Amino acid sequence: LTDLPSELLELILCCDVLGAADIGRVSCTCRRLREACQPRGKVWRERFRLRWPSLLKYYSHTDGVSWLEEYKARHNAGLEAQRIVASFSKRFFSEHVPCDGFSDIETLGCPSHFFEDELMCILNMEGR
Repeated sequence: LTDLPSELLELILCCDVLGAADIGRVSCTCRRLREACQPRGKVWRERFRLRWPSLLKYYSHTDGVSWLEEYKARHNAGLEAQRIVASFSKRFFSEHVPCDGFSDIETLGCPSHFFEDELMCILNMEGR
């Protein structure tokens, strides 16, 4: 892989059959592949786009976005949203919803569109 031209290497790493874990593992192998998978580069942007295509509208092409950090933040927001939604039936089984019942959502510390996107994914899951 390291002998391939940069453009071809980038195309391979942007392939949709590779996951984020695969990219992380590849970037740990050597300096050349770590540079190909740089956080602000095309590979992580493509990973983000493939996983959450509807979120790209919140970004400008001129922004110096760390796509690796955005990917991690969105992934963590999704895990937290799933945890919160799973706890709803236990907390809100009664007819009365406490005033502070949604305070954990308000204090997530991530962009609200990440949480909204995860809620839409949960709603659109088969069998839900």
